[in-house]
Amino acid sequence: MNQNQYSEDIAHIRSMMERSSRFISLSGWAGILPGLFALAGISLGIWLIHQSKSTGLYDHGISNNSPLAIQLAITALIVLVLSVFSSWYTSMRKAKADQQSTWTPAIQNMLTYFSIPLLAGAIVVGWIYGKEEWGLMAPVLLSFYGLALIQASHFTLKSVMWLGMLEIFLAIPAGVPGWAIPMLAIGFGFAHIIYGMLQFNKARS
Repeated sequence: MNQNQYSEDIAHIRSMMERSSRFISLSGWAGILPGLFALAGISLGIWLIHQSKSTGLYDHGISNNSPLAIQLAITALIVLVLSVFSSWYTSMRKAKADQQSTWTPAIQNMLTYFSIPLLAGAIVVGWIYGKEEWGLMAPVLLSFYGLALIQASHFTLKSVMWLGMLEIFLAIPAGVPGWAIPMLAIGFGFAHIIYGMLQFNKARS
């Protein structure tokens, strides 16, 4: 066995071990589509807020049972469902194209570790909604989502960890009055789109 063949065998074994312990078939569309959905949802939310403010009904604040709050909550849920489905569907298609199993221990671990911070965040978001502490909503959404990405990165691409750290960093200025919507747009929108484009470039190189 010559040196080149030995190196190729080592690289092949390393690749097999990586595939068994990590889900590496994340599609670039898994970042781009959720980013586009997020920007569309934020744009709709801004329009709903402006429309509601023009009526003068919310000059003294927004209650959690007001039509505006319900509309914004429904918009957020629709964006979440579309984002999760598009990420799952595009990644499963890529996994099949890469001839990788679509239900491995790595995928199960990734989903488990991703879901735990999200469920904890959902509980906190529900508390914030009930208490009408709207200023805490954006920082909590970004920080718990960032934690979920960091947890999931142990079972998928390491670059997901850096995206998670960015989300947590954006949670800091998101608590400043007037900065919540721009930080949400950057964190859930533009950051995902850029990440997805980088994944496409990496796959081509």
